[in-house]
Amino acid sequence: MLKFWKLATLAFALVFFMTACSSDKTDTKEDSYSETEHGEIVPSITILSSTPEANQTQYEAANMAAAEWRKLGIDVTVRPIEFNTMVDRVFNGEDHDFDVYTIGWSGRAERLDPDMFTYSILHSSNAGPGGNNSSGFVHAAFDELASAQRQEMDIDKRREMIFQTQEIIADEVPFVTTYVPMFVQAYNNERFTDVPLMVGEGIFSEWLPYYVKPLADDKVLRVGSTYDLNTLNPLDASTAYEWRILRLIYDKLVRVSLEGAPTPAAASGWDVIDDTTVDVFVREGMTFHDGNPVTAEDVKFSFDFQIEHNPGYFLAFIDPIESVEVVNDTTVRFNLKYPYAPFVNNTLAQIPIIPKHYWENVMEEQGISSPADFPNLDPIGSGPMTFNHWRRGEEISLSTNNDFYHNIEISGMIYRLYGQMEGIMAGLQRKDIDTLSDPMIPAHINQSRGIEHLNVTETGSIGFQFLGFNLRRVPFDNKEFRNALAHTIDFHTIVDAHLEGYGGLGGAGLNINDANQFWHNPNVTRPAFEPSKAREILEAAGYTWDSQGRLRLPAN
Repeated sequence: MLKFWKLATLAFALVFFMTACSSDKTDTKEDSYSETEHGEIVPSITILSSTPEANQTQYEAANMAAAEWRKLGIDVTVRPIEFNTMVDRVFNGEDHDFDVYTIGWSGRAERLDPDMFTYSILHSSNAGPGGNNSSGFVHAAFDELASAQRQEMDIDKRREMIFQTQEIIADEVPFVTTYVPMFVQAYNNERFTDVPLMVGEGIFSEWLPYYVKPLADDKVLRVGSTYDLNTLNPLDASTAYEWRILRLIYDKLVRVSLEGAPTPAAASGWDVIDDTTVDVFVREGMTFHDGNPVTAEDVKFSFDFQIEHNPGYFLAFIDPIESVEVVNDTTVRFNLKYPYAPFVNNTLAQIPIIPKHYWENVMEEQGISSPADFPNLDPIGSGPMTFNHWRRGEEISLSTNNDFYHNIEISGMIYRLYGQMEGIMAGLQRKDIDTLSDPMIPAHINQSRGIEHLNVTETGSIGFQFLGFNLRRVPFDNKEFRNALAHTIDFHTIVDAHLEGYGGLGGAGLNINDANQFWHNPNVTRPAFEPSKAREILEAAGYTWDSQGRLRLPAN
């Protein structure tokens, strides 16, 4: 019995001692947390993501980022939303009501000039509703360089300025490029041949109807896509998906060739009179799809009307124009406010020619306050394709413009819509469609290589997919916070695991990638995937963690 009591006493003492030690340790930890001066809890973050059906890789990238951010003590939600809803909220919303979003800029050939991915998407003047600077990035030194490069006609000096802007963007991190896509697509080799490939766009470029040749009696080319349009109005369109169709209906003065050079289109040519004066010669004999002639007055009206009504999508390209004059029946003179190096490549190659007789009274006739409010359900252009119908969520039908100045061998195009990429793959396999507008996912690439009637094509891209931050709100208004998050994106896993190698690595603020070799700054250093480094940066910037592991803003 005595032995039992001795053992019981010893066990009690041991428990008491351990409890005491444990209590001391907890108290010490609590004391440490309580002694730290904490700021507010970092606000909860919502990532507006692509749906997995629309872009599986971006959806996975958003979830990978969210998982790393949660490890840092941040409350994060990933919310997949439909593409056009995303665009309306991020680009067009008056209140900029978002935290983070995933989206991409397509690498169309006219974007080989660095102005689009420098001035248009990042200059502070484009940060308002409808502008392309969706992150709200404002930086005085960047603005100065981005403006100056537009006016610099010495290409080496301009290149140096572009290099400097890339250094600023990599340091400021208004967004993180998650990956650079590769356009791997396929087409039906039994029905079509001579399919052109364009850098950044692959098969479904504006040159497709010009070059493709039918092999069967049915000469209608059927293109599959998961992206429907939001509008047919060229003054309201704000996405590459809308312009992929609209540029076939509406002609432009210049088109950028498959090789990236400016090529006469609705203009038969142009003459640079001096640094601020350019004469453009309107091609003779053109007509709009309703039979009316395309005149120099229509060209002047197209630019004046869009300058007056200020479409955000083209704001950066029309802003340098001081005035437009009709010199004679076939000549239009552009007077610029200042020398603008990308004027031919960007402005003349992007602004659609619209018929004056159709648009000049549209506000009065429709009782609307802006031409952007006009549905334009029967678009009249002068491009290579005429409009037949648009059944939302189903298809868009176009016929070849037989009066077009270039001989086109197909008789029309059907833009057929699918809910997900699996539907497009099945359509290609069953021969319901002939090609697709978007890059294929890796599983479908491998599947297509084994199908005899499909030719698989590969095209590089100067475009990029990215994770954008809203710099107008906490915590993304803090540069160090953005720099820390740049270390949490696992670029190699995105490319190796989710793209199976069919893509290029992203990086913080990577707006001009190495596919655009002349303008890409190879000396910029960007953060690697290193989550522990993210924590170090946050700690050095005054962020703290409370007893529950939640990340706190700097106290001051």
